[in-house]
Amino acid sequence: MKIRTALAAVSCLGFFALSVTAQEAAGDWIGRLDSGFKVRIHLEKKGRGYSAQVINQSGNATQLDDVNLEGGRLNFASSRLGLSYNGVWDETKNSWIGVLSLQGDHSLTLRKAGPDDLKPAVFSRPQEDAISAGPLPYDQKNVTFSSVSGVTLAGTLTMPRGKGPFPGVVLISGTGRNSRDEDVAGHKWFLVLADSLARQGYAVLRYDKRGVSGSTGDFAAATTADFAADAEMAFNYLSRQPALDASDIGLLGHSEGGIIAPFVAASNRKVAFVIMVAGPGIRGDQLFDLQKKAISRAYGAPEDYIARRSDFDRQMYALIRNTPAGQNPRPLVEKLVERGVAEKLIDAEEAKGLAAGATSAWERYFASYDPAPALGKLTVPVLALNGTKDLQVPSKENLAAIRAALKPDADAAIVEMPGLNHLLQHAGAGTPDEYYAIPETISDEALKAIGDWLALHRH
Repeated sequence: MKIRTALAAVSCLGFFALSVTAQEAAGDWIGRLDSGFKVRIHLEKKGRGYSAQVINQSGNATQLDDVNLEGGRLNFASSRLGLSYNGVWDETKNSWIGVLSLQGDHSLTLRKAGPDDLKPAVFSRPQEDAISAGPLPYDQKNVTFSSVSGVTLAGTLTMPRGKGPFPGVVLISGTGRNSRDEDVAGHKWFLVLADSLARQGYAVLRYDKRGVSGSTGDFAAATTADFAADAEMAFNYLSRQPALDASDIGLLGHSEGGIIAPFVAASNRKVAFVIMVAGPGIRGDQLFDLQKKAISRAYGAPEDYIARRSDFDRQMYALIRNTPAGQNPRPLVEKLVERGVAEKLIDAEEAKGLAAGATSAWERYFASYDPAPALGKLTVPVLALNGTKDLQVPSKENLAAIRAALKPDADAAIVEMPGLNHLLQHAGAGTPDEYYAIPETISDEALKAIGDWLALHRH
């Protein structure tokens, strides 16, 4: 018997109560699909009706539409996610018994969440635990150095033991308020990477982004160009350290850091090498579009929605890119967002900050930035590394663009690693939700690939 038919039959037999009170309904409801995937729904009473959100593992919420709760039945849908739910109240189980439609029909029982259900999940981090346990074959110290406009950056300098001179690497983090360890989804990405490099004899400098943790400056007002200026000051600081070989110091950037590294190296001829990990190779607005398509498909959104949302995003970024530098595109974007909400392309929660975020100084700059010109100027060794399951910087399109831009560079290596995501972890679907639950911070294969390439290019 099909799931929907079975549910209808049970409902007709009268096993379900005819109503559930507003007090009982409001709050968080959780359930699991047969695949083991956890579903969390938050219901709120709104006037005579209800609103609902689906909350993913990282705590991000997507507003649902068409929420209906009456007569012992719960129905909701999201045109954005391409899902719907139809359930009936089981008084004996104090649960909704129903069917979730998302790329097929799935049985889903939703029960009221208790305090333990809402506690943040705790996942093991074996690589980080091993570093904490020690002993470590290198030394670390906290440092500060100056950047432009009076900004002081704070970081950690990791030094191999011995006489030297040592080669060196500056680590440049990706988008967001990242500390020196590049804390992403509960992982200390740069901590593990710095440990690996230091064990191979490299001095490593990693630092808090401006306006974050120990660094001064205004993070919110900064663009990629400002972060590139900071990265160059970090490079200059490391180059002045007496135990280092100033001719063998390079830049390693992750994600947005992967375009900052060549940005700096294109004009600073003292940079000895560049490593781009999950670095973009295409213009920012094109990357945003590609990223949203890939992630939406992984979450099961309908192709019709993906196409319509892509058209909306292209219009939005065209408005932003074509607005003269002295003018604010926000009023035009706000009107476009209003239309997107009316057409159910954008949910109410996303709409609240979409126009402000899209027209921020950082996003205006990034959306218009094309990495190709800087890449084309590089003559030093370059490693561009990405995973096939990276949905944030999809490997196929970005590595192809990097390869094309680096053609004049005789010593450029393009490496695509099967099964790895944006953090170079072994992944399932590759969605950002998975980052938290994966124990490894960076796969051993990726660390080895970086180390082997560096060994071949060591002076």
